[in-house]
Formats: sequence, C-alpha cells, structure tokens
Amino acid sequence: MSKKPAAAPASPPQPAAVSRPSDANRAKAERLKEMLANKYTKQKETTEEMSRRRQELEEQMKGMNLNEAQKKKYREELGKMEAQSRREGMRRLTTDDFTRLSIIGRGAFGEVRLVRKNDTGEVWALKSMTKEAMVHKNQVGHVQAERDVLASADNNWIVGLQFSFQDDINLYMAMEFLPGGDLMSLLMKEDTFPEAATKQYMAEMIQAVACVHALGYIHRDLKPDNILLDWQGHLKLTDLGLSKKVEIDASYFGATPEDLNVNAAAARLDTRPLPDRKATHVRGQTNLPRDRKLAYSTVGTPDYIAPEVLSQKGYGPECDWWSLGVIMYECLVGYTPFYADDPVMTCRKILRWQQFLDVPDHVSRALSPQCLEFMMSFVCNAESRLGRTSMDEIRNHPWFAGLDWTSASLRSAPAPYKPDGADSIAALLSSIRTLEPSDARMAAAVNQLTANFDDFEEEETSRWGGQKKVGRRDKDNDFVGYTYSRRSVGGRESISTLFEQKAEGA
Repeated sequence: MSKKPAAAPASPPQPAAVSRPSDANRAKAERLKEMLANKYTKQKETTEEMSRRRQELEEQMKGMNLNEAQKKKYREELGKMEAQSRREGMRRLTTDDFTRLSIIGRGAFGEVRLVRKNDTGEVWALKSMTKEAMVHKNQVGHVQAERDVLASADNNWIVGLQFSFQDDINLYMAMEFLPGGDLMSLLMKEDTFPEAATKQYMAEMIQAVACVHALGYIHRDLKPDNILLDWQGHLKLTDLGLSKKVEIDASYFGATPEDLNVNAAAARLDTRPLPDRKATHVRGQTNLPRDRKLAYSTVGTPDYIAPEVLSQKGYGPECDWWSLGVIMYECLVGYTPFYADDPVMTCRKILRWQQFLDVPDHVSRALSPQCLEFMMSFVCNAESRLGRTSMDEIRNHPWFAGLDWTSASLRSAPAPYKPDGADSIAALLSSIRTLEPSDARMAAAVNQLTANFDDFEEEETSRWGGQKKVGRRDKDNDFVGYTYSRRSVGGRESISTLFEQKAEGA
C-alpha cells in the first residue's frame, strides 16, 4: 500500500503590505494639522483679547462717575459688539456678498475684480483662482503659501488680505485695492527714472522684501508687474503665489526698523495668474544634501530670476536681492540686462551674467559711483551679494547715507510720481460706497478709479461663483483651511466707539 506524499510545510504568514501615504495625502494631513493648530491658537487669542477689552472697559468706567445701572449697560453693549463680531467671523462669505464693479486683471488661472462689499460699502480687489487649474498645474502649495503670507502680513509694504474664501469652483482673496496701478505700467509711461526717484523706489522695495523675509518667506517672483502703487504713489508688494517658506534667523535683520516687527511675525507663523511673460521651469537633479534653509525649485519670471535659482544648487533669501538689482537696472536703463526674445536664451545669459551684464556708457556717466556700485552689489554672485548676511549691509550702503528707514518717514515723503487722479481718489471711493449699481454716476466713478489699469472685457462664461461641482470631486480637500477673515473687534478703538455710540444715543 503506497503512502501518501507528505504535505509540503505551510509557508509562514507574510506580513501585510504597509500602505504608505502619498506625498499629496501627507501634505493634506499637514495642512489639516496646521489648520487645527491655528484654530485653537486663534480661539485662545480671542479669549485673551475679550478679557483685555473688558478690563479696559472697567478701567475707563472708573473715572466716569457712573452708577451700577449705567455700567451694566456699557458691559451689555460691549457683549453685543463682540457677539456681532463673532457672528461675522463665523459666517461663510460668498460672491453674493460683493457687487462686481470692474475687471482689473486677468491671467491663466483667474482674474482680479474691483468689488464692493454689500453690507459695508468697502471697496476691495477680489482675486479669484480656478481650483481645477490650481490642482492640474500643481499650484496648490503656491496658492496656500500666498494666502498664508498675506494673512500673516500686517505692515505698510505688503498688500493686505481682508478675506479669503472658496466655493465649488474658485478660490477668492479680497485684498486692499491700490489705485495707482503697477510699477511696470509706470515704467512704460516714463521709460526710465532719474537716480533720485530710483533711490526712493529701491528703499521702499527693500523694506517690502525685508517684510516678506521677516515673515519667513522668499518672494521668488519680484518684478515690476508685482509692485503696486497706492493713491499717493508709494509701493506695496503683491502676488506672492511663488513665495517659499524658509528658515531665516531673526539676527539677519540686525537693527530692525520697528515696522518690520520680526518677532511678532515669527510668532504668528509656525496662484498665481500667469502674466504674458510665462515663467520658465528648468528641471534638474543634484545628489548634494538638501539644506533646510535653502530652496531648490526653479520658479520666477526669466528676466528677473537669479542665477543660483537656475543652477539648481540651492538658494536663500538673497535671490530676491538679485531681482531687485535687475529691477533697479530696468528703472535706470529702460530694459532688463539679460533680455532676449527667447526665454531660454535669457536664462543662458543670466547663467553667464558676467559676460552679458553691461551698463550703457551714457547711463553710467549720468549716475553717481555709489548708485552704480550699489546696483552691482545686487547683480553679482550670491556668495558676495549685498544683504546675504544681514539687512544692515544694505541699509548702511553709502548710496543711502542719511536715509531714515522707518515706514513713517519713507511713506510720508512725496512719491517720485503721483498717480493720475490721485487728488480725487477719496471722493471717488466715498461715492462708490453709496451709489446704486444702476446709477449712471457709478460707471463713471469706477472708470476713474481704475484708470491706471488695463481694460478687460467681460467673458461670456464668467469665472464668478455660483457654479456646481465638476471634474475632481475631492479637490476641495486640497484647500482645507483656506478661509480667513481679518475683521475683529479692536481694543481701544472698539471701546472708544462704544462710548461714542452711547454718547450719541444719550
């Protein structure tokens, strides 16, 4: 009788395959974690602010000889103001909360409109960006970075963000409206600036870039198109869609002007529509260790991009100073130093900048030696670039001898060029706040207010809100935590308003 063959030994159980989260899912998880941390931090700050306001109210009432009934009324009024502020902060904004006035900018991913908020009459520049395009073009990180840095900024040199919100199709950012247009438009009008005007603009741009760096970011897309003019002709930075968060030691800022507020900025922190001149992306790889304090991706508009960004060997905040040097050259000469019809050729010229950098004789003869030396100290190798080790290197340059770097001083000085119609801006804004959209005077007022911007036709298929979900159903997950509102009940201001309201009602 034959024996049955022995059964083969059972294979040991194999461990289940470990599913690793994708880079996209890790990014979403980090974003959610950051959103929750910011939420609880904001709740703590709100509670502390309420306590401080109530203490402020009690201190002011002590010297007013009020009886208990009167004090109770003031306490109740403050409670109503705070409750109203909380309701406004919790309510989700939509495009229905704004009246469209005019299109003042348009790009590959969206557009910018002049709008009026329906409940307050305030005029804002509302930037809209298509979610589907943001995801498809891998711009999610960029648009989140722009929202983060604008929400964190609270100074005179970066365009202020008031609200950010979203619907099924678009992302929106309501920002302060600067009616002077951009520096590129002014350059096209004037061709070149004299040295004195260039010095003033450079001082303001330096302060603006320093504010971005103080927030822990590199701008990476500095160009005249992204430098806006307020109604007095002073500068502010916008379009931080390519900004990159990096580690910057606070000691870098040296004797920091009080308006940079580096420590406060650091404590708060823990889409761009493409212009006609498209950014050139040069792909490359390196086996060098990646420094956490350096960035490596190649972004920016070719004419203003620094050579170390193109070389893919890592770069830091000093790449922004190169861009400012190129802008300074354009202001003085009338064109960029490495211009070429082909963007690839522009990049090649930048990489061999020593060979192609040349200041025309008639320009160099008209400029002071200090001016030329300062410009060349920006348009040079990163290792020897002015401002690489500290802001004091820039502020102490002989070209700026005697300059008061505080915002109050820079912004109180008359701007080199005052925007057309500047004297009527206040009256125009006041009338637009109250005029009905159907009023014939509204269109004329809006046209005057946007005179320094190009004209754009309304598209048949508007990118405005109110559309239903299409395409990727999960794309909203890419923009978790995007909603933001700067509005809050102020401290002394709200208390003063409270007493004024009660006095008027008495």
